[in-house]
Amino acid sequence: MTRAFGAIVISLVAQTVLAAEPVELTKSTYTVGGAVLALSVNWGRSWKCGPYQNAQLQALTFRRAPLSAGNSVSLDLQTPSKLFVDNKFIPYAYVVEPGEYILTGFDVKIARSVRDVVHIKGTEAHLVKDGKPTGGAFTVNAGEVVYVGHFGLDCGAEPFLWRYYLESRAEFESWVTEFRDKYPFAKDLPAHFRLFETTSLGNPFSLAEPTIK
Repeated sequence: MTRAFGAIVISLVAQTVLAAEPVELTKSTYTVGGAVLALSVNWGRSWKCGPYQNAQLQALTFRRAPLSAGNSVSLDLQTPSKLFVDNKFIPYAYVVEPGEYILTGFDVKIARSVRDVVHIKGTEAHLVKDGKPTGGAFTVNAGEVVYVGHFGLDCGAEPFLWRYYLESRAEFESWVTEFRDKYPFAKDLPAHFRLFETTSLGNPFSLAEPTIK
């Protein structure tokens, strides 16, 4: 094996290692200095949602940039049940590869009646243009846990995906305390408030002091 060929093989192995899929945060999956993503999702059925009988968020997909054919790393979230889910936000925490994650898909079920049910779906063709996010994106860095928001439905004129958020430093501090109590092995990770950035699926917001060490 020539040195050049060996370098190519090593490079390919390194790329394979880096392209790890997100995994649920546990003591066994966490490594010091890793990147941790935290978000909450409300999968519950919203009654009298806009002009409809009810609506329910059923799926979310985020893909790591760049969105090339060889970069298939994605975070796929789906409702644990299409019938029996409480109308409340469920917290999630994942160990992920650092980088930018782009919203590439979502599925919202809307029902006019028991027999009249349709789905509003966002696809990569709708949410990404020329490789750039039109729906929104977030960034996760190594050596931090980043809170990117609460995802649920907006039941205004039409049911639609919406990114909500903790509204104060005090709420964020309380959230960090709960996170560290639940995951004591990751308590030394700095926590950062950095919302899913969007101009169409949520309002812009930031904290003057977004980091808790």
